[in-house]
Amino acid sequence: MAIWSAGLSASCGPGSEEMMTLRSAAAADGDQLFALIATIDTFNDSEKELACQVIRDGLASPENGYDILVSLDDHGRLCGFICYGPIPITVKRWDLYWIAVAPRVARQGVGSLLLRAMEEKVGRGVRVYVDTSATPAYGQARSFYERHGYEVACVLPEFYGPGDDKIVYCKEL
Repeated sequence: MAIWSAGLSASCGPGSEEMMTLRSAAAADGDQLFALIATIDTFNDSEKELACQVIRDGLASPENGYDILVSLDDHGRLCGFICYGPIPITVKRWDLYWIAVAPRVARQGVGSLLLRAMEEKVGRGVRVYVDTSATPAYGQARSFYERHGYEVACVLPEFYGPGDDKIVYCKEL
């Protein structure tokens, strides 16, 4: 089921003519989601464990507050996902919890496609927040958010540990 505008596209690999399917995640996607999380070298073991828990909660029930969109190639293989949800006790404020792309399709527009689909789905008049680490390992993530119009809202020094600041980005949609 397509849920976003025509014109949002990404390829499924170098020289690929395949197009992606974007849809809400289903329970049957769980194994592929967990396997993809395991391949993301930027995530440490604790982050991988937390990401898997959030995905489990999101797949278990929409009432848990996590929406998950997946991108699949023509063969049904997971190319990436984005997990987001409304921030409790706020008005039109959302968190982007996790976004990940399979290494085989990295830097081919999959992350951008997922991010734009999420933004379109949550709608106008919403502020989206996303936090990330200030460590060099997360440099590409920070550049990604900045390229898509996210601005630094605040920096929490040494939030994750010594020398590891938390950077909170936001974007008004």
